[in-house]
Amino acid sequence: MSLLVTGALFATACQPSDADASGPDSSSSAPATSPSSGGDEGPEESRSANGTFSGELRYLAPGKHTVGNQGFFVADDTKITGAGGICDANTACTPDQLDTVLKNGDDIMATVVIKDGIATSIDEYDAE
Repeated sequence: MSLLVTGALFATACQPSDADASGPDSSSSAPATSPSSGGDEGPEESRSANGTFSGELRYLAPGKHTVGNQGFFVADDTKITGAGGICDANTACTPDQLDTVLKNGDDIMATVVIKDGIATSIDEYDAE
């Protein structure tokens, strides 16, 4: 049985991908592959996200979250402003504080500005 599974994995790994079909001159500015949530709900492709998104934040992995259905990464220079959930109101919060609060399952509503899949700012707001 394990030989069959190994053979199937090898055959799958040897198949050309869409990236290979685009030729050697293709390039991508997308971030490296990132961990997924492992659940049925997956974020939209975060590497192409640009815009302002509002809604509930969800934890996927350290430094990777969603707002609504839009996935994004948090960088060390992402400006995070709390409203009492992530950190004190009108205070600069750290990415570690955001990870901790979201990992605990706390409900955090925020407006997130995303450029190239990376949050440039996260502004928490009170949902009430």
